[in-house]
Amino acid sequence: MKTTDQILKIKSTVLYILEKMPKGMDYIHLFKTLYFAQQEHLVRYGMPIMDDSFMARKHGPVAALTYKVLRGVEGKVNVTDVCLIDFMQSVKVENVDGHQIVTIADGVTCDKEELSVSNIKVLDKWIDKCKDIESFDLSDLSHDNAWQTAKSKTELTGEDTKITLYDMAKAAGANDTMLGVIRERQINSQELQWI
Repeated sequence: MKTTDQILKIKSTVLYILEKMPKGMDYIHLFKTLYFAQQEHLVRYGMPIMDDSFMARKHGPVAALTYKVLRGVEGKVNVTDVCLIDFMQSVKVENVDGHQIVTIADGVTCDKEELSVSNIKVLDKWIDKCKDIESFDLSDLSHDNAWQTAKSKTELTGEDTKITLYDMAKAAGANDTMLGVIRERQINSQELQWI
Protein backbone atom coordinates (compact mmCIF):
# COMPACT_ATOMS: atom_id res chain seq x y z
CA MET A 1 0.00 0.00 0.00
CA LYS A 2 1.13 3.54 -0.71
CA THR A 3 2.04 5.93 2.08
CA THR A 4 -0.10 8.98 2.83
CA ASP A 5 2.58 11.21 1.27
CA GLN A 6 2.64 9.13 -1.90
CA ILE A 7 -1.16 9.25 -2.18
CA LEU A 8 -1.18 13.03 -1.67
CA LYS A 9 1.39 13.46 -4.46
CA ILE A 10 -0.60 11.23 -6.83
CA LYS A 11 -3.78 13.12 -5.98
CA SER A 12 -2.11 16.49 -6.56
CA THR A 13 -0.72 15.32 -9.90
CA VAL A 14 -4.16 14.17 -11.09
CA LEU A 15 -5.87 17.32 -9.79
CA TYR A 16 -3.28 19.52 -11.48
CA ILE A 17 -4.10 17.93 -14.84
CA LEU A 18 -7.85 18.21 -14.22
CA GLU A 19 -7.54 21.89 -13.28
CA LYS A 20 -5.90 22.48 -16.66
CA MET A 21 -8.74 20.60 -18.38
CA PRO A 22 -11.88 22.10 -16.76
CA LYS A 23 -14.25 20.33 -19.18
CA GLY A 24 -12.76 17.04 -18.03
CA MET A 25 -11.05 14.24 -19.87
CA ASP A 26 -11.66 10.59 -20.56
CA TYR A 27 -9.68 7.85 -18.85
CA ILE A 28 -7.39 7.33 -21.85
CA HIS A 29 -6.39 11.02 -21.98
CA LEU A 30 -5.80 11.17 -18.24
CA PHE A 31 -3.75 7.98 -18.05
CA LYS A 32 -1.68 8.68 -21.14
CA THR A 33 -0.94 12.25 -20.03
CA LEU A 34 0.25 10.83 -16.71
CA TYR A 35 2.30 8.13 -18.47
CA PHE A 36 4.07 10.35 -20.98
CA ALA A 37 4.79 13.01 -18.33
CA GLN A 38 6.16 10.31 -16.02
CA GLN A 39 8.39 9.01 -18.82
CA GLU A 40 9.80 12.41 -19.68
CA HIS A 41 10.44 13.26 -16.04
CA LEU A 42 12.37 10.00 -15.67
CA VAL A 43 14.44 10.72 -18.79
CA ARG A 44 15.22 14.31 -17.79
CA TYR A 45 15.55 14.05 -14.01
CA GLY A 46 15.94 10.35 -13.19
CA MET A 47 12.90 10.43 -10.88
CA PRO A 48 9.19 9.82 -11.36
CA ILE A 49 6.68 12.62 -10.84
CA MET A 50 4.62 10.35 -8.61
CA ASP A 51 4.75 6.84 -7.15
CA ASP A 52 1.70 5.42 -8.91
CA SER A 53 2.51 2.12 -10.64
CA PHE A 54 1.62 1.87 -14.32
CA MET A 55 0.09 -1.42 -15.39
CA ALA A 56 0.00 -2.77 -18.95
CA ARG A 57 -3.67 -2.81 -19.92
CA LYS A 58 -5.38 -3.33 -23.29
CA HIS A 59 -5.47 0.37 -24.20
CA GLY A 60 -2.01 1.14 -22.86
CA PRO A 61 -0.48 2.03 -19.50
CA VAL A 62 -2.88 2.73 -16.62
CA ALA A 63 -1.90 4.28 -13.29
CA ALA A 64 -3.06 1.58 -10.85
CA LEU A 65 -3.90 3.57 -7.73
CA THR A 66 -5.56 6.37 -9.71
CA TYR A 67 -7.62 3.78 -11.58
CA LYS A 68 -8.70 2.20 -8.30
CA VAL A 69 -9.82 5.61 -7.03
CA LEU A 70 -11.80 6.33 -10.21
CA ARG A 71 -13.43 2.90 -10.08
CA GLY A 72 -14.30 3.67 -6.46
CA VAL A 73 -15.96 6.91 -7.56
CA GLU A 74 -17.95 4.86 -10.08
CA GLY A 75 -19.02 2.53 -7.26
CA LYS A 76 -17.33 -0.47 -8.90
CA VAL A 77 -14.61 -0.97 -6.26
CA ASN A 78 -14.96 -0.84 -2.48
CA VAL A 79 -12.45 1.65 -1.06
CA THR A 80 -11.97 1.88 2.71
CA ASP A 81 -8.62 3.68 3.10
CA VAL A 82 -9.22 7.22 4.44
CA CYS A 83 -6.63 8.81 2.11
CA LEU A 84 -8.15 7.13 -0.92
CA ILE A 85 -11.65 8.20 0.12
CA ASP A 86 -10.37 11.78 0.32
CA PHE A 87 -8.87 11.37 -3.18
CA MET A 88 -12.20 9.95 -4.42
CA GLN A 89 -14.09 12.94 -3.06
CA SER A 90 -11.85 15.32 -5.03
CA VAL A 91 -12.94 14.03 -8.45
CA LYS A 92 -16.13 13.28 -10.35
CA VAL A 93 -16.67 10.61 -13.00
CA GLU A 94 -19.59 10.93 -15.39
CA ASN A 95 -20.59 8.66 -18.24
CA VAL A 96 -20.85 10.75 -21.42
CA ASP A 97 -21.72 8.88 -24.61
CA GLY A 98 -20.30 5.65 -23.22
CA HIS A 99 -17.04 7.20 -22.01
CA GLN A 100 -16.08 7.97 -18.43
CA ILE A 101 -15.19 11.66 -18.16
CA VAL A 102 -13.17 12.73 -15.14
CA THR A 103 -13.44 16.24 -13.73
CA ILE A 104 -12.28 17.92 -10.57
CA ALA A 105 -15.01 18.07 -7.91
CA ASP A 106 -16.69 21.39 -7.15
CA GLY A 107 -14.71 23.53 -4.72
CA VAL A 108 -11.59 21.33 -4.92
CA THR A 109 -8.19 22.68 -5.89
CA CYS A 110 -4.82 21.10 -6.45
CA ASP A 111 -2.26 21.42 -3.66
CA LYS A 112 0.53 22.73 -5.90
CA GLU A 113 2.98 22.61 -3.00
CA GLU A 114 3.08 18.84 -3.58
CA LEU A 115 4.49 19.44 -7.08
CA SER A 116 8.00 20.57 -7.96
CA VAL A 117 8.87 23.09 -10.68
CA SER A 118 10.07 20.21 -12.87
CA ASN A 119 6.84 18.27 -12.25
CA ILE A 120 4.74 21.24 -13.39
CA LYS A 121 6.95 21.96 -16.41
CA VAL A 122 6.68 18.38 -17.69
CA LEU A 123 2.97 18.04 -16.85
CA ASP A 124 2.15 21.28 -18.70
CA LYS A 125 4.00 20.04 -21.77
CA TRP A 126 2.15 16.71 -21.87
CA ILE A 127 -1.26 18.18 -21.06
CA ASP A 128 -0.81 20.43 -24.09
CA LYS A 129 0.52 17.62 -26.31
CA CYS A 130 -2.17 15.08 -25.44
CA LYS A 131 -5.30 17.22 -25.25
CA ASP A 132 -6.07 17.34 -28.98
CA ILE A 133 -5.11 13.77 -29.91
CA GLU A 134 -7.98 11.32 -30.37
CA SER A 135 -8.25 8.84 -27.50
CA PHE A 136 -7.42 5.69 -29.40
CA ASP A 137 -4.57 7.37 -31.29
CA LEU A 138 -3.17 8.37 -27.92
CA SER A 139 -3.62 4.81 -26.73
CA ASP A 140 -1.69 3.52 -29.75
CA LEU A 141 1.14 6.00 -29.06
CA SER A 142 1.49 4.56 -25.56
CA HIS A 143 2.08 1.03 -26.87
CA ASP A 144 5.84 1.47 -26.63
CA ASN A 145 8.50 -1.13 -25.80
CA ALA A 146 7.91 -0.76 -22.05
CA TRP A 147 4.19 -1.46 -22.46
CA GLN A 148 4.88 -4.34 -24.87
CA THR A 149 7.33 -5.98 -22.45
CA ALA A 150 4.85 -5.83 -19.57
CA LYS A 151 1.89 -6.75 -21.79
CA SER A 152 3.66 -9.93 -22.97
CA LYS A 153 4.05 -10.94 -19.30
CA THR A 154 0.38 -10.17 -18.74
CA GLU A 155 -0.57 -12.50 -21.56
CA LEU A 156 1.50 -15.29 -19.98
CA THR A 157 0.16 -14.90 -16.45
CA GLY A 158 -3.34 -13.54 -17.09
CA GLU A 159 -2.68 -10.75 -14.56
CA ASP A 160 -1.90 -7.09 -15.18
CA THR A 161 1.85 -6.53 -15.11
CA LYS A 162 3.61 -3.46 -13.75
CA ILE A 163 5.70 -1.43 -16.18
CA THR A 164 9.03 -0.74 -14.51
CA LEU A 165 10.41 2.78 -14.26
CA TYR A 166 13.56 1.52 -15.95
CA ASP A 167 11.62 0.17 -18.93
CA MET A 168 9.54 3.37 -19.14
CA ALA A 169 12.66 5.52 -19.27
CA LYS A 170 14.42 3.24 -21.73
CA ALA A 171 11.41 3.28 -24.08
CA ALA A 172 11.43 7.09 -23.94
CA GLY A 173 15.09 7.26 -24.95
CA ALA A 174 16.94 7.71 -21.65
CA ASN A 175 20.70 7.46 -22.04
CA ASP A 176 22.77 4.78 -20.30
CA THR A 177 23.88 7.13 -17.52
CA MET A 178 20.30 8.07 -16.63
CA LEU A 179 19.19 4.44 -16.85
CA GLY A 180 21.94 3.60 -14.35
CA VAL A 181 20.68 6.31 -12.00
CA ILE A 182 17.11 5.02 -12.28
CA ARG A 183 18.20 1.41 -11.72
CA GLU A 184 20.18 2.42 -8.61
CA ARG A 185 17.26 4.41 -7.22
CA GLN A 186 14.92 1.45 -7.76
CA ILE A 187 17.32 -0.88 -5.93
CA ASN A 188 17.72 1.60 -3.06
CA SER A 189 13.97 2.08 -2.81
CA GLN A 190 13.42 -1.68 -2.60
CA GLU A 191 16.12 -2.01 0.06
CA LEU A 192 14.59 0.78 2.14
CA GLN A 193 11.22 -1.00 2.17
CA TRP A 194 12.76 -3.65 4.43
CA ILE A 195 13.69 -1.11 7.08
